[in-house]
Amino acid sequence: MGRGSYLPTKSSGDDGSLAVDYFTFSSSIADHLRSASLVISHAGSGSIFETLQLGKPLIVVVNEDLMDNHQSELAEELAERRHLYCARPPTLCQTIAGMDLKSLVPYSSGDATPVAKLINSSSHAMMLMSMEGIAMG
Repeated sequence: MGRGSYLPTKSSGDDGSLAVDYFTFSSSIADHLRSASLVISHAGSGSIFETLQLGKPLIVVVNEDLMDNHQSELAEELAERRHLYCARPPTLCQTIAGMDLKSLVPYSSGDATPVAKLINSSSHAMMLMSMEGIAMG
């Protein structure tokens, strides 16, 4: 997947209890996420938060080849908070085998209002200081 040439096989369990599906691109991932019982995804913030907001169990697989790997930081923090499982390509099978979906804690979006107010007040204060510097200069 990704830029490689490997294409996985779509499959299902012998008793029909497991269906493994994949896609390389979808203009709307929401329908796929809503119908999934478990999501295994890359560790991009959009994919993570869209999945968590739908209340779906999630395993994120971190791309270790990225520089300044913010994906790793986000995934590890959310895994530490027990909102998802974090794996690397070599540990994905082990993560699946050892996971307990009942141990996951539902994610709830925070209120960004206090942060926005702080940014706005800091920006306003900096603008005033800048204007005072212009007036004095």
